[in-house]
Amino acid sequence: MATDFARTATNLVKELKTHLEANDLGGSGSASGGSGGAVGSGGGVRGGVLRDPGQALPAYKEDEVSKSAREVQEHYDSVVAILGAFREENREWDTRPEVASSVLIHHQSLLRNKRLLLAYQNLRLERIKAFRWKCGRLPRATQDKLSPPERDFVKSYERILNSYQKQCRVDLTVGFFPPGENLLKVRVTEDLGVMEFDYIGEADLQVGTVHLLPHEEAERLIIEGKLEHLA
Repeated sequence: MATDFARTATNLVKELKTHLEANDLGGSGSASGGSGGAVGSGGGVRGGVLRDPGQALPAYKEDEVSKSAREVQEHYDSVVAILGAFREENREWDTRPEVASSVLIHHQSLLRNKRLLLAYQNLRLERIKAFRWKCGRLPRATQDKLSPPERDFVKSYERILNSYQKQCRVDLTVGFFPPGENLLKVRVTEDLGVMEFDYIGEADLQVGTVHLLPHEEAERLIIEGKLEHLA
């Protein structure tokens, strides 16, 4: 029974890790910006862009999290019930080893579920922070997959980061090294209409058209999945 109780929380973590690894998000990116917040500071644009930014995170599994939390409560209730019945018997623990074992199993299962739930949430928050450093503001497709507390976290994180950057007068999300090329050859994957770019002027970004665009402005659109970088 205790094994069944831990299964939901275990699957939560396993499924999330598998999803992140499949979408190039299983690495050790951190909120500190690592070796440079923006794509282009190493490995080129293509090497640093997510395969599908809209799949940066799977949707928050509210039902599974709630089920795991209920299982924690069930373990706790079982411990309380077992201890209550044992105290009424007024016996020593060494006379009822099976009771002591039962309490221990429930308690360890409770702690296991707790650790797994914390790991699930922490892994999601680390990916959210890493995505913020890599892409800037989270795309709508990603925001829609966050839980309400995660959305609050993003707002607070944005506020702290913006406040710090304002005080320092520096943009910490840009790359530490200059791009290897000033213009990137890209193909438009989403109709963006006419957009204004530095030193090249306007460009009509219709789906399927190919353009040479300024590196710094193009890479953000590439990360968002609106442009495809062509080698």
